[in-house]
Amino acid sequence: MQGVFISTRCARMLFGICFAFITFGFADAQQLLNNPLPVYGNWCGPDYPQVLANARPPVDPLDAACMRHDYCVAAQGRFDCGCDISLLVELRNTHWSNPYIHNNARGVYDAIALAPCSNPNGLAYKQSMFAKDLISDTVTGRGTPADVFDRWRRLLVGP
Repeated sequence: MQGVFISTRCARMLFGICFAFITFGFADAQQLLNNPLPVYGNWCGPDYPQVLANARPPVDPLDAACMRHDYCVAAQGRFDCGCDISLLVELRNTHWSNPYIHNNARGVYDAIALAPCSNPNGLAYKQSMFAKDLISDTVTGRGTPADVFDRWRRLLVGP
């Protein structure tokens, strides 16, 4: 039962972050991200892990990409657009070995692309990457806009 509670908490927090960012702006979304939110492996999720030095090793290449992003953010500062864009480029250009990891990588990609960052130009660039991929998926028949929410659901509550 505890897993359901955590998953519901994560889903509510993710919805709250998106709602705050869209409705109120960067500062309110930033405030919601002050709680750890594990979404995948040992490294993927806002403030997860809370202490980098105590974290377990990455479980796979996706988790390793999240680890590199976390170290970048630790060096460059929270909500650094450059760290986010580097992660997006890495996730976009990696050939994922199985559909499960690919789907989770795309869920992380979508969330990072839509998450707030400190530079308006960087945020616009991240959102344009997201929009281009979403349009490409739709035009080619690989997916629909609703798939974004399904990927997030799978990250937060499982398959």
